[in-house]
Amino acid sequence: MTTAFSDTSRRVLLVDDDELVAGSLRHYLVEHGCQVDVALEARAAQQLLASQSYAVVVVDPFLTGSLHDDSRLLLGIVRERQPQASVIVLTGYGSPDLVRDAGDRNASILTKPQPLVSLGEAVFGALGAGSAASLHVSIPTQGS
Repeated sequence: MTTAFSDTSRRVLLVDDDELVAGSLRHYLVEHGCQVDVALEARAAQQLLASQSYAVVVVDPFLTGSLHDDSRLLLGIVRERQPQASVIVLTGYGSPDLVRDAGDRNASILTKPQPLVSLGEAVFGALGAGSAASLHVSIPTQGS
């Protein structure tokens, strides 16, 4: 089942240095009609945020690299460059400060690990597409 969106309303940016998480979620969303860009580090995310428009940005604010020490910087950049986007913070390092910062920036928070279907549901909910719970997609394993 593919949900119909206009081109800009289904564009998603995934910002996560965990290639398995980013790749699996990208595959899942693409299979369901989304246009997905992936940034594995903060500099690539900044370039994409400056050059593309996104309906949803899924971001792990604790990336390796220059912005690792201050998650607020990356969340601030997302909000500054994509004020119209729904933001989903995906992290394995939740803290009261991060919860407060995400709330101040109107972002949802999901903690790692999350089942792929739950991540998909969060993105589809942010896109206004309803639940993805009834969608079944097999994600190929390495070597497939």
